[in-house]
Amino acid sequence: MRFSLDEVLAGMLATVEADDFTDDPARVAALIERLAGQFALFAPLAHGVDASALSQALATLEQRQCIQHVDSRYVLSAEGRAQCVGSKRTLFNQQDREQLEAAAREFATL
Repeated sequence: MRFSLDEVLAGMLATVEADDFTDDPARVAALIERLAGQFALFAPLAHGVDASALSQALATLEQRQCIQHVDSRYVLSAEGRAQCVGSKRTLFNQQDREQLEAAAREFATL
């Protein structure tokens, strides 16, 4: 995989309109696996998303203060979103950013 799972998640969070999302790892993993069938950027995850890898990716985003765990949800602050936007602009090319933006529309349903 060209990018780490936390980088891909941050790229989606840069675009997603909602300020929070579920902390249910099974739902997040299922969505990522669906996205793997739709977008080349996610294709390496088509075989499945390991729960521990997903937990580690979310923990990394928490450590970087992009998200906070509050009342069974992950919350994205304005500062966290700004960090995610910076990462998205730095790490991803235009085609990747377009895929992240399309994926974010589905991620917003969590």
